[in-house]
Amino acid sequence: MTEADVIPLLIEFMHVLLAAISIYFTIVSAYVVGLYAFLARASLLLKIVAFLFFTLVFFFLMQFNYGAGIFQRGLVDTLVVLEQVGELSPAGQTALDSARDGLNQKVRIVLWLGSAATYLALFYLTFFHKWNYLMGEDPSEAAQRRAS
Repeated sequence: MTEADVIPLLIEFMHVLLAAISIYFTIVSAYVVGLYAFLARASLLLKIVAFLFFTLVFFFLMQFNYGAGIFQRGLVDTLVVLEQVGELSPAGQTALDSARDGLNQKVRIVLWLGSAATYLALFYLTFFHKWNYLMGEDPSEAAQRRAS
């Protein structure tokens, strides 16, 4: 594999990563809206089913990102080999230096920590949070719901 093969794949990896982040934000946002509008009033069984479905999708996205990260590390390892044989251009060297400086690892750490925090927060909001007002409720309905 040459540098001309590796660099476009690294750039494509960035596009895939941005698409995955976009999907992640879409799924989390949709769950939060559904939680506020519907799930906060739902029965425990429905909350469990919804959260299990969310967990399944969340797990799939994390596995996808993990697999993409392994692929990306393989591309960086290819750049290391090319550097050792002296076939690395300045663009390839910059990509390799970025990986060596830990930027890729920092992004992974932030992704995993942010995902764990989001997951735990949504678990709390789904099962334990006492919602003061829900979508479409007036204050008297909200007070009655909270009292029961």
